[in-house]
Amino acid sequence: MINIVGLNKQQLKGFTTSEDFQKFPFAPTSSFREISHIHNPRAGENDILLFLAYDDDELAGYFGILPDDLTLANGEKIHFGWLSTLFVSENFRGMNIAPQLLFAAEKAYSKNLIVTEFTPSAERLYRKIGMFEDLLTKKAIRYYFKSNLAELLPSKKEIYEKNKRWLKRFDNLVNIFIPYLGKNKNHLYKISKSTDQNLEKFISRQQKNPIGRSAQEFQWMLDFPWLSTEKEQPNYLFSSFSKTYDMFWVSVYQNQEIAAAMLCSVRNGHLKVLYYFGNLNLIAEILPKIIRKYKVKMMTIYDDALNSAIAKNKTPKALYKRPLERKYMIHKAFRKKMGKDFDFNFTDGDGDFSFT
Repeated sequence: MINIVGLNKQQLKGFTTSEDFQKFPFAPTSSFREISHIHNPRAGENDILLFLAYDDDELAGYFGILPDDLTLANGEKIHFGWLSTLFVSENFRGMNIAPQLLFAAEKAYSKNLIVTEFTPSAERLYRKIGMFEDLLTKKAIRYYFKSNLAELLPSKKEIYEKNKRWLKRFDNLVNIFIPYLGKNKNHLYKISKSTDQNLEKFISRQQKNPIGRSAQEFQWMLDFPWLSTEKEQPNYLFSSFSKTYDMFWVSVYQNQEIAAAMLCSVRNGHLKVLYYFGNLNLIAEILPKIIRKYKVKMMTIYDDALNSAIAKNKTPKALYKRPLERKYMIHKAFRKKMGKDFDFNFTDGDGDFSFT
């Protein structure tokens, strides 16, 4: 018989160092995610952060949730959960465990659930059980500033995946001779790992989307990422390690005042602009300096306005660009509750995208 157990903040604390965790045949979370979830300022004390599925006493699968809030025009906050990680062991496939985990999450979050960045197999499951419907699709552009065949080719043919290390060596060799294109604009800017008083004031004055994070909540994201550059969580299916990783604020100044700011992450040469505020043209114009400083190979932007500003300013210039898209699905009851006209207007960093 399958038994679903939910862990809240208190129950999750110390979970990855417990004797039970060490005995699991696979890891249902990482130590980095454990700490991050516990410190999430939007997670209530009774919110279930991790669901575990047991067949008798044996771990069969798990399901992670990232609690968050949507703010209505009248200031009312609607609590909901982002579906984050879903896994069922091959030894227990065909036992209807994944739907049971979803039903447990549905009950715990009063059907207020949203999911994005899902795999094709997960999408088939969501559609099969009839719990979710399409919410929106965000178009993206991935910009390539250096040769990155090790990222491009394996998705096309299996033979390239087998020879990925040789492709990386080729990329590293030819990139020595490939310069970054485009001219730098002479803007004064500052990179920081935290928000000072001026940046906090600037962020608080900006128009926000319904997620509407504060400077303190952004600091939680900076302090507790889900990736480590030192060690990898053994037997964990999802991201826990990166050879290089950094998250930081970029503040751009005009007349000694902050005129634009963006929260960025760079993982193994891949730049993401997670959030931005202020003058959009300044954001586009400062990107070449960030790309050079962090030796960025590629950049992915899901924001139409920022992609338009990059095209308008003709900077940064890429060797190659390709389109991508990100789908969002929402629980049908949650969509009905929010109303068909509610504009979710998610930014690139909303959900668990900022943490990996």
